Amino acid sequence: MGLHGWWSEFGQTVEAVGDLVSVPARELAAAIGGGIPGVTVSGFKECATTGHTAVGLEVEVERPQDLAHPIRAIEPVAVVFTAQGGQPRVLALRDDFPDTPHQNWTPQGAPCSLCIDDRPWSEAKLTFRPADLVRRIQFWLAKAARGELHDTAQPPDPLFFISQLAMIVPRTALLPAAEPVELIGFVRQDNPALIITRVVADTDPRRSGLPRIVVVALRAQPQSMTRLRHAPVTLAALDAELQQAGICLDDEIRTRLKAWAGIANDSVRRLSSRIAIVVTFPVTAPDSTITDDVRAFISFETAGQIGVKWGLLANSKAAGVAGADNVFVRAVPEGTPSTDDIKIEPAQVHLAFDRELAATVAGQETPDRRRAVLVGGGALGSQIGVNLAREGRFSWTVVDNDHLLPHNMARHALLADEIGAPKALALARQMGWLLNESFTAMAGDVTKPDAELVKELAEAEVIIDASASVAVSRYLADLENASGRRLCVFFNPAGTAVVLLAESTDRSITLPDLEAQYHRLVQTDPVLDDHLRAEPGVRYSGSCRALTNRIPATNAALLSALGARGLVEALKSDQAAVRIWKVADTGAVQFIERRGATAHRAAVGDWTIIYDDDFLAELGRLRDGRLPHETGGVLLGIADMSRNSIHVVHALPEPEDSRGSPEGFERGVVGLKAAVSRAVESSLHQLSYVGEWHSHPRKSSPLPSAIDLAQIVWLGDELEHEGLPGLMAIAADDGAFAFVMPGPRSHAP
Repeated sequence: MGLHGWWSEFGQTVEAVGDLVSVPARELAAAIGGGIPGVTVSGFKECATTGHTAVGLEVEVERPQDLAHPIRAIEPVAVVFTAQGGQPRVLALRDDFPDTPHQNWTPQGAPCSLCIDDRPWSEAKLTFRPADLVRRIQFWLAKAARGELHDTAQPPDPLFFISQLAMIVPRTALLPAAEPVELIGFVRQDNPALIITRVVADTDPRRSGLPRIVVVALRAQPQSMTRLRHAPVTLAALDAELQQAGICLDDEIRTRLKAWAGIANDSVRRLSSRIAIVVTFPVTAPDSTITDDVRAFISFETAGQIGVKWGLLANSKAAGVAGADNVFVRAVPEGTPSTDDIKIEPAQVHLAFDRELAATVAGQETPDRRRAVLVGGGALGSQIGVNLAREGRFSWTVVDNDHLLPHNMARHALLADEIGAPKALALARQMGWLLNESFTAMAGDVTKPDAELVKELAEAEVIIDASASVAVSRYLADLENASGRRLCVFFNPAGTAVVLLAESTDRSITLPDLEAQYHRLVQTDPVLDDHLRAEPGVRYSGSCRALTNRIPATNAALLSALGARGLVEALKSDQAAVRIWKVADTGAVQFIERRGATAHRAAVGDWTIIYDDDFLAELGRLRDGRLPHETGGVLLGIADMSRNSIHVVHALPEPEDSRGSPEGFERGVVGLKAAVSRAVESSLHQLSYVGEWHSHPRKSSPLPSAIDLAQIVWLGDELEHEGLPGLMAIAADDGAFAFVMPGPRSHAP
């Protein structure tokens, strides 16, 4: 084993530690002399020209019997401290040190540089100590010997160091295509090292007249991860690099240049463009995983100018053909290629943000391309739409009949440059720009759809109601020509909670059913006291209805994110559910969930009575609590006069002055009016008094008695002025029950 010649050529030997100029070098030598095991100092060197100091070390290595790389039991290394005080470099001084992963680039003929710490120096220096430096060297050498330098959780190192220039490329530019992908590029004044590209068809006037780039996309053969190196800066050097990866770049470029020659518009455009050779290098890690390292190599000259230098093309004027200076034709015969190197500039490649990248970053295996209609592009709808688009979810149609106004800026996902625009159009545009796609905007009333909106709703797989309108929610639930699953999401008035109603996949439990179950939950769960309390709104114009709720943006953002996540999770299950996220002043979030209860519908006269299993269970509990006596109370429900339907929501217990016995029941009145008023107001007047209920004793049927029949006539008379039928529910043994209305007896088993 011999030492690398670099050591003998570097600077002058320093005999004593105290004579070293570098303080870190003296500290390292002192620490080793103080007893760091497994390492000894072999010498010191200082370079008067650069001011750098090198400390030579002999490092003992813990090695396995079978070596993954030929690491010696004792390895000579040098730790180089720069005069500027940057991160010290660790060089392997053995002249035949093996080429391993996780080595830094070094110039041709220089020693191997060990990457012992992947942290930036700004972080690493906070904990830098000589003992830690030595341990990292020892660990690196030991792991190299065992073949464990690469952590399985760590992506493979790229082939090349980071370039100064970066290029954002749409994914489509890397896909195989019969015609070359043509891009236009522009550079931000505040970031000149970044080229942002769009397809040449981009008609944005802000980018007119910008330099065009024609893409040559290539894919190299997989190669093992090795030390980092600098990317080629000439076409000849890149050709030599790619030859090793199974690609003859010279032939690839020549074939294209000849094919592009001519006076047609396509030919003129391509040959007047710079060439971006975008190469995908598959890099195989030691654990056999493969990661693509994508690099671009951009020519300084246009494709036509390169063709002229190679003798393949001739400028049309030079060839005696009428045309402009940027028109190139085939050279016949071909000329002698110039010996000048064709310079190229390596560039990092960032794939443009699109659905695939969005889904990958969000942790999805594949993007979610289901067709979704979002009804409502307000504060909640806009944030849900943008958040889910950022995750690569759904192909969107946005429906809203409102325009963006200044007060919307308090909570909306859109920014002030969209003020005055239709919300649907602006939101669909922003979501489309995010994913480099086009989404549909419909600025109309969803309850009065035109033919196009009817078609969108019919073809949607998911319909999301974020309109905060009960009428819209019920309308969407009633759509017969739409099969998509429907979900409704809304803030409570105070902006302290977000509510999600998710229908079952088979739509046996619909949004109106869940609306009823949600109101029962609000009435019965103490956690939701004041849940629907409405604060005075803020007037944003002279209209009497121009009010908006007082909800801070932080609450809106937090709750919108929870609602968006809840939508995604709800769609993973076939079951219906009511879910509520409640945020405290501290920011803590409380989650309340109820499964959707099976709903039943009974036609009673001209009315449809809807009730669910949880309501029946509630009746059973109230009855069981008073047995052997009969009991009863009033029914609260949601009456929809336009549909002639009553959702029976909640049964209040008997008032305290009621009288019940095994033979009968007489409902009292103490506190009843206040209890009903409290329920109505706390539901924002969605609930109302819809009838009475009572129980029958043990071993009795739920069929109405003669007394019940007389009472139902009275009840019908009482509710007639409200436009409602009299409704009576009777509970009996084993969950048996009956609903009774005036007229012929009706029973819903």
